[in-house]
Amino acid sequence: MLSYVNPAGYPSLSTRGSTHVHGPQQLAIWGRNPEGGLQKAIASGSDKVGLIAFNMDPFTLLFFTGRARLDPSQNDAVWEGTPEGEKGLDPERKGGAIIIDLDSIKGLGGDGNFFMAARD
Repeated sequence: MLSYVNPAGYPSLSTRGSTHVHGPQQLAIWGRNPEGGLQKAIASGSDKVGLIAFNMDPFTLLFFTGRARLDPSQNDAVWEGTPEGEKGLDPERKGGAIIIDLDSIKGLGGDGNFFMAARD
């Protein structure tokens, strides 16, 4: 689940099945619709995002915060990391890479709570 503030100033929530690790302090998303709400928010300067990821076995709950950016230079790499089911929803590759530079990760897992802040 991803959250962002849309250009009208309201919070928006959306599921992003293509979200995956892109680098040591980055996540990536394939944004299928180049005119989508997240892309419009980023283009208007509203780049701060939050994400929640959850798994039952082993139990893990993660909260991410970061700054999203459109990065066409990463289209091929992000497309390759996108699950096949998500690729099938954009067979003509009309979308593009959205990179999230992480600021923090908070979570709860089998070993208890943890917090990580990104290095500058």
